[in-house]
Amino acid sequence: MSCKAAPGIKLYQFIKAGSGGKWELTSSRACPGFYDANEDARGKQPDFWLEVDAGDIDTRADDALSYVADPAARRVTFAANEGLWALKFPSAESYRAFMTELEDDVFQNTYGFGRDSAKADKELGDFKNLFFNADASAAAAPMEVDATPDRPARGEMREKATPAKTGTPIEGMIIGANSNTYLRRGATFDVMRNVEAGVEDTGIAFSFTPLKRGGPPGTPGTPSFTPGKVLLANGETRMNMLSPGLDNTKLFHADVEYQKIVSEWTFQKDTVDIPQADIAHDHKAAQLEDGTNTLLGLDANRLCKWDLRDPRGVVQEAGDASPIVQWTGGKDFARGTNFSCMATSGAGHVVVGSRDGKIRMYSSKTLTQAKTSIPGLGKPITAVDVTYDGSWVLATTDDYLMVVKAAFSDEDGKERSAFTDKGAGRLALPRLLRLKPEDRLATGGKPLKSGRFTWVTEAGSQERWVVASCGKHTVIWNFRRVKSAVSSSTSFGGLPTVMDYVLNAKDEDVVDSNFMHDRYAPISGGARGDALVVATPHKVFTLAGED
Repeated sequence: MSCKAAPGIKLYQFIKAGSGGKWELTSSRACPGFYDANEDARGKQPDFWLEVDAGDIDTRADDALSYVADPAARRVTFAANEGLWALKFPSAESYRAFMTELEDDVFQNTYGFGRDSAKADKELGDFKNLFFNADASAAAAPMEVDATPDRPARGEMREKATPAKTGTPIEGMIIGANSNTYLRRGATFDVMRNVEAGVEDTGIAFSFTPLKRGGPPGTPGTPSFTPGKVLLANGETRMNMLSPGLDNTKLFHADVEYQKIVSEWTFQKDTVDIPQADIAHDHKAAQLEDGTNTLLGLDANRLCKWDLRDPRGVVQEAGDASPIVQWTGGKDFARGTNFSCMATSGAGHVVVGSRDGKIRMYSSKTLTQAKTSIPGLGKPITAVDVTYDGSWVLATTDDYLMVVKAAFSDEDGKERSAFTDKGAGRLALPRLLRLKPEDRLATGGKPLKSGRFTWVTEAGSQERWVVASCGKHTVIWNFRRVKSAVSSSTSFGGLPTVMDYVLNAKDEDVVDSNFMHDRYAPISGGARGDALVVATPHKVFTLAGED
């Protein structure tokens, strides 16, 4: 390849050494360039690749590059050939030329069309010139200028572990705000007692069996019930559960005190059984309230609101001849929505993530049409969360978390919400939270999972942290710092990127990381902190720190 790049571009390679490593200069005359692999193929869409001769690099220009760009340092770090590389440019002009072509080519490869095509206007709308645009990122102001940063140093996070558990590995946690938290191990629940700044093992465990089909009410069935999604309900005295391996059209309702399933319902609309892949409370504090009779359901092309009461307003019991969960709202969407996860705010507004990366925001008053949609960057969304006040949304992908500010100002300066008003064209540019390239290499490229805000269930309280799991690590970002940051780096999508976090390592892969409720947060010197519960397959840890 004849070199068209500016002279003086340096190529570095990261060489791992133990738990760390160092950058080594590979070439002072690197020649990066892009080419279309389908240039000679008639009728095929362009397929752009990055080639760097000095490192024998030839890789597709897409999200697998995991690139992070630093305009001030004129440096781009990226993954290729199962390693980590960096290009250092001699001038702002040569850096800008490379980044412009990189963003344009990744845009084409991600969406299958160019930025100037009519399809870009239709699919991306106002975001067409915001995503994969270095100029838009450079002009991005802090998302919230009056946020007060606070972050404990790594050594200030106090850690405590419960005794190791043998037998079936821990598969999930159900965090309670009252007396107990539950560890799910296959069909078994272990009861953990909530205490200040952590949890303690009670030594109590129980499991459920489904009701026997055709038998009298309360008759246990065969011991084959393995729960999937579990929601605490009715002041945390009950559990609503899905069991996809048993029947994905059923909702199982269990009494926690008596440790048995007391009723089963069928999700049904117009006499047709409806499968559900996920369930959620219809507002953020619902599990703490008595008489929790409504919930939300989701599958790939359906968003639903369900009511456990019959049309006469009486809660259905296990003895009812035809216990049906009543459809009370929602919509069967056309194919292609690819819903994957959902979460609700304190007011019941709903955010839904999709496998194509799109984020949709629905008002609590209607689930039939999203008020605001944010197009995806191509990475499937695996989890979403929203702050109690509905001002912020968090979406998890394997490579990064995306933070979206749902609050915005209209033309009159009045504050609006993307859940209740159309926010297209008025939202702040989203931020990405991701690992530094060196840390991503150290974690073996394991995916990020289950990003969450601090758990808040009442108005006036503010979420202070964001947590996610990644392989054997828990990653903690200070949310106030994220909101006020003026990011010096960009990454996938050309979006401002925050890589200031605490990384906490364990000996096993982390199953889940979740915040305890504020009532169990540590208090020192009158200041309230936060407590985080981390579960691995055989141990549970609590991490606590003060603000």
